[in-house]
Amino acid sequence: MPAERLARVRRYRVKPEPDLSLGFLADQFKREVERPHRQLGDLAELWNRLVPPHLLEHTRLESFSRAVLRVTVRSSAHLYELDRLLRQGLRKQLIEQHRGPALRRITLRPGDMP
Repeated sequence: MPAERLARVRRYRVKPEPDLSLGFLADQFKREVERPHRQLGDLAELWNRLVPPHLLEHTRLESFSRAVLRVTVRSSAHLYELDRLLRQGLRKQLIEQHRGPALRRITLRPGDMP
């Protein structure tokens, strides 16, 4: 009887060992890194297939979140040309052929590229 009581008291009195593993980061990693990387990778394949090669080397896909694809373009001239293509039907093609999460908008911005 005293051993049972002692075991019961130990459950409440003895602090559990701290969890020193990084297992709690697995869900956060999937949510913040793996999923966006996979989504952007799928979009990159489609982008490489539909955008003309002479413009492709002057663009970089920055991010994809909340149904908005953000693209950095090397110069204003290339940005203008890409904007014209998007307005003439490329945007519609990208949206229709994308099989991942909803793609509703594509934003372009000039910026430096390596």
